[in-house]
Amino acid sequence: MQDLPKEVIQTARDIASRPEDFLGDASVFITAWAALKAERGQSFDPSRLRPQHIVDCPPPTPEPIDQTLDRVGQRVRNLIQAKGYSGQPPHAA
Repeated sequence: MQDLPKEVIQTARDIASRPEDFLGDASVFITAWAALKAERGQSFDPSRLRPQHIVDCPPPTPEPIDQTLDRVGQRVRNLIQAKGYSGQPPHAA
């Protein structure tokens, strides 16, 4: 068996260690994985690679911090009012 060039193996390691960067084209990850397996002299059947082996797409970004602060602030004000605590009046913006 002929050894793969070191550059190919290093590139394959880089890709396999960061699969989230290649979510748009899973074939890049599969090819890198196959190269790593071949370097170790192991066989590889791509049909056995399940979706759970590849990192899922990141979740949607959370709401902006301003919205979070407004929502939490209003909830705290509502709780203060419901409990009957006397707090400072809201500041005029």
